[in-house]
Amino acid sequence: MRYWLAVLLVLTATPAMAQQQIMCVPDTAAADEAAQNSGEELAWQGKTSSGVEMRFYLGRDTWTVFFYRSDRLWCTTSGMVGEIKRADAA
Repeated sequence: MRYWLAVLLVLTATPAMAQQQIMCVPDTAAADEAAQNSGEELAWQGKTSSGVEMRFYLGRDTWTVFFYRSDRLWCTTSGMVGEIKRADAA
């Protein structure tokens, strides 16, 4: 038990974890609005194998993922947004 607690403390105290910023909204309408404000639209939605609901938004050059938490909020983090890299036409 102590080993797992030590691992958890190390993982949550790392710089990568400290740099993660989280943004949460109360419902899917607010998630849709936040994405639209960034020029993105809902592309698809689904559930992970562990049952976490996810919403994937795409823009011309960006993407964002929101996930549904057990506290009934839709959230995204700085690690769940990015730029789309397009392959060069052959």
